[in-house]
Amino acid sequence: MSFVIRISIVLLFSLPPLIMAGEDETMSIGREFHSQTGFDDRGYNAKHPVFGKEIPLYKTYPNASKTELPPPTVGKMPLEQAIAERRSIRDFTDRPLDLEQISRILQSADGITHTWGNFEMRSAPSGGALYPIDLYLFVFAAEDISPGLYHYQVSDSSLELVKEGDFRTQLYKAANEQDVAESGQICIVMTARFERSTRKYADRGYRYAYMESGAVCQNIYLQTTSLGLGTTVVGAFNDDALNRLLEIDDVDEAALLIMPVGYPK
Repeated sequence: MSFVIRISIVLLFSLPPLIMAGEDETMSIGREFHSQTGFDDRGYNAKHPVFGKEIPLYKTYPNASKTELPPPTVGKMPLEQAIAERRSIRDFTDRPLDLEQISRILQSADGITHTWGNFEMRSAPSGGALYPIDLYLFVFAAEDISPGLYHYQVSDSSLELVKEGDFRTQLYKAANEQDVAESGQICIVMTARFERSTRKYADRGYRYAYMESGAVCQNIYLQTTSLGLGTTVVGAFNDDALNRLLEIDDVDEAALLIMPVGYPK
């Protein structure tokens, strides 16, 4: 037996066992999630699918002061042009935004567009019209609205003040110290209240929430482009730190995406 063959055999038997897809004890958490939230010929792959409890369609802050957003106007940029010009922008000027721009962005992101029977339908598609996505807005520099953390109240197109202050530094740290998170003049944070979906679809509702967040994200991209603004998606962040900053618990509601917005530099 040649020296090369002997060495190859020794190396082969000294390697750790291969991780095989389908072996539950060694399946990655991502692959396990995809498997357990899947369907087969009998229905749910999971042996015991867990359904969430029913929660209100609209999250509210009853004692919060509100800023009503102006009705959004219709832009002039064709959709095809907005798609062609869409970019991820990471450098912004110090020029503040105004409420009209903020209104158009949030309404396009996930605002109510029409009614269908007893349902209030929104600008992004949602499984079962359950709408698990909520939007928060960090305002750093905008006209006619003070710096602070706001919740977008979809039901009446207003901003509910969660807490006043300039949270650039805290957001920067929560975003793993990525400069882009604090460089926009506003910053949208998308969250999911998963039980809105899981009450009907069990754990597969998590998939639908993630799908929906992608649709909302693209709406934000296209509207900011049409307004001559820019944005990007920050998906790498400290979940615990961001959820604490938003004052949510990461169980009933969890942060999904950060999207700073401003005028491109």
